[in-house]
Amino acid sequence: MIMNLLTPIMANWLKLSTALLMSLLVVLFVTPAQAAPEDNFGRLFSTQAERRNLDVLRQNQQLKVISPQDIQPEISESVAPVNLPEPVTMQGFVKRSDGASTLWINNQAVQENTQVDEVQIGRLNQRAGGVGAESLNIKIPANGKQVQLKPGQIYEPEANQIKELKLQAKEKQLRLEETGVIGSETAP
Repeated sequence: MIMNLLTPIMANWLKLSTALLMSLLVVLFVTPAQAAPEDNFGRLFSTQAERRNLDVLRQNQQLKVISPQDIQPEISESVAPVNLPEPVTMQGFVKRSDGASTLWINNQAVQENTQVDEVQIGRLNQRAGGVGAESLNIKIPANGKQVQLKPGQIYEPEANQIKELKLQAKEKQLRLEETGVIGSETAP
């Protein structure tokens, strides 16, 4: 019985709240539309006369052509260009029983902790893993780079890359074969 009384009350309450909500929405949307012309907020960016003046300036303005020379940054005279050394190749090393090592860098026998051709040669590092795990610290003072080379590797400072000598030799061979220099027969 109470349910029967609550159902019409709930229905009336729902109709009343819906009507109230609709009238509130109408008031909110209609009131600002009527108030806007009376309130003088001003122009957001410029007046109509200023916009016309800008249009005239845009139409009469000549386009500037920018050449690549204009874009290049100015190089100050006080900064000298960095002269990078030639590629650094580690052909191998020999470890003596007294602990000193002789290294072959760029086909020259050198000692550890020396400088060769603008390259500082460090010490030979032996990593865990035994044979074949040795590497050499080298530093290029011109650009501040520090790399580790293993025997049979080459460091190219210009490209900042370490490559294997065997792979570089194969690449060179392939380039020569593509050009027809190697393996071409010449008439006597």
